[in-house]
Amino acid sequence: MTDDAQAITQWLAVIDEISYYELFRVTPAASFDDLRAAFHAFVEDFHPDAHYWRDPGEQAAIGVVFRRGTEAYRILSDPSLRARYDEGLRAGILRPELLVLENPASTPSRTSMRARLIDQIRMPSARPFVLRAEELFKKGDLKQAKIQLVMAMHLDANNPALEAFAKELEEAMKAQKT
Repeated sequence: MTDDAQAITQWLAVIDEISYYELFRVTPAASFDDLRAAFHAFVEDFHPDAHYWRDPGEQAAIGVVFRRGTEAYRILSDPSLRARYDEGLRAGILRPELLVLENPASTPSRTSMRARLIDQIRMPSARPFVLRAEELFKKGDLKQAKIQLVMAMHLDANNPALEAFAKELEEAMKAQKT
């Protein structure tokens, strides 16, 4: 195993055990400019386009690390999400999807800090349908949201994130009928 491959394997082994700050090698007191600089350095190392020549296993591992980095930057660069992340971090929660932070303004309520659905779409052609499905879901037009989601699922088949959203949508539709 090459040194690069070993480094990628090591990143993958610890990715679920480090905070977003540790991922970027900054402190929780880091300014926005410090965070942006750290993210740009991270992108130079882990952007999947820079690793197109690697074997598929290494590409997949780099993709996992890169997605975690983009998730981390999205959270840490938004002051309100960062404050909520810091609260969770003080409680020992390293990842936003492990937080149970309900947004009372949304109906039905959804975990507001989980990874964005659009970031989990593999096929670019499915993205417009996903965006529209989420928008319709938020507006409460569940029937039209389901139609858009079906189109997205057709274009990005066997996507666990879409399947989870479909279950959530079905539950909301059942709740709406009662």
